Amino acid sequence: MPYCNRCHQEIDETDHYCRKCGRALQPGTGFWYTHSGIILLMLVLGPFALITVYLSKVISRTAKAVYSVLILLMSVYFGYCCWKIFTLMQEMLNSSLALPY
Repeated sequence: MPYCNRCHQEIDETDHYCRKCGRALQPGTGFWYTHSGIILLMLVLGPFALITVYLSKVISRTAKAVYSVLILLMSVYFGYCCWKIFTLMQEMLNSSLALPY
């Protein structure tokens, strides 16, 4: 019989999760590889969540493609917003230095 790597409890070969500690026994099938985990990582890590998307064995190829496009679009939009804020701050700084006191 196989054993869980975390709690060393004896597990059944058909189990996907340990019955004692809840750890995913097959790589790419834990919470972070599900739809809700990927969405959470997308909001927190941005483009670095793509790694989890590609390693997931839970979601379909279509879902992987959709998540990839969404993550890339969100990253481009966030980058554009940062650039726009930077240019606005530069304009404000330049206009405040040009005012006579």
